[in-house]
Amino acid sequence: MDVPMCTRCGRRPANYYRVSSGEKLCFNCLFRSIEDTVIKTIRRYRLISEGDKIGIAISGGKDSLTLMYLLGKFRKQGKLPKNVELMAFSINEGHPYSCFYRMARSDYVQKLSEEYDIPYKVYTFKELFGVTATDVAHGLWSKGINVHMCTIDGVLRRRAMNIIGHKLGLTKIATGHNLDDEAQTVLLNVLSNDLDRFAWFGPKPEIDREGFIPRIKPLRFVREEEIAIYAHYHGIPLMELECPFVYSNPRYELKFTLARWERDNPNIKYSLVAFGDSLAKLMSDKAVRTPLRKCKYCGQPTSGDVCRVCELMRKAGLMEKYLAHFKTLKLMDTQSSS
Repeated sequence: MDVPMCTRCGRRPANYYRVSSGEKLCFNCLFRSIEDTVIKTIRRYRLISEGDKIGIAISGGKDSLTLMYLLGKFRKQGKLPKNVELMAFSINEGHPYSCFYRMARSDYVQKLSEEYDIPYKVYTFKELFGVTATDVAHGLWSKGINVHMCTIDGVLRRRAMNIIGHKLGLTKIATGHNLDDEAQTVLLNVLSNDLDRFAWFGPKPEIDREGFIPRIKPLRFVREEEIAIYAHYHGIPLMELECPFVYSNPRYELKFTLARWERDNPNIKYSLVAFGDSLAKLMSDKAVRTPLRKCKYCGQPTSGDVCRVCELMRKAGLMEKYLAHFKTLKLMDTQSSS
């Protein structure tokens, strides 16, 4: 039986079939196409500019580790402006299944840090909020308030990244969201009739909100499957322990739904992301005309009277403890900058 040759180079046997394009690729061409896609995304959407100070959010999974590897490699190769500063950080949410505790290998992050001169630091919810995700969950659940652990982690993690961004003087924060993540987000927003969220969808925010550190997503046009293959053959460890909370997360079922749809429409994920980007341009105009308010408790920017962090803390009975810590944190920042 003849082994098919790579569609691109025509010199090596094909190792991977890319259904969306019909290409049969050897690993060399597959990996080159992934890197080309990421660098083209960075340049097309101007995700990284001269003098940027980029924080790389490391969850410990394959996507964020691959992102750290690629950005370090690109800078070393001169594909990013030389004066771009890269930093990396992880967040320990403070529960047994925290991404930090499930990190594939912390020594690998340290290896990348040293190889590509990317300083790395770990922050905790306890350090940033005065409480852990477990404290918030217990406070809510003990009162019969059913909030998913992924929601608690997500709300606090987004605020944590903003706090860290300001502490480090970051101009942007890079996250490891891939094509699958983005397609799932589009479906979730549509199914929940939450069009306003599309104002912040895309490779980078369409609008600039005062007080928010912009997030960029260099991997958003690369399929999760291809990132996993790239990671495996480049020695990037995969997270082996699955978080048990993921099985009741709405995204979990959408993952398999999209996989089924892909059998009939191999480009369904690309189509959904393109649809989301179109909506983002429309909704950003509305968002620009809607000024942000300040949370009446913590003073952080929010679309309503109370931000989602304070809403969780209030319902969990932790508001007093959180605000006391938050004021101390702000005071420490003021003293360190004076």
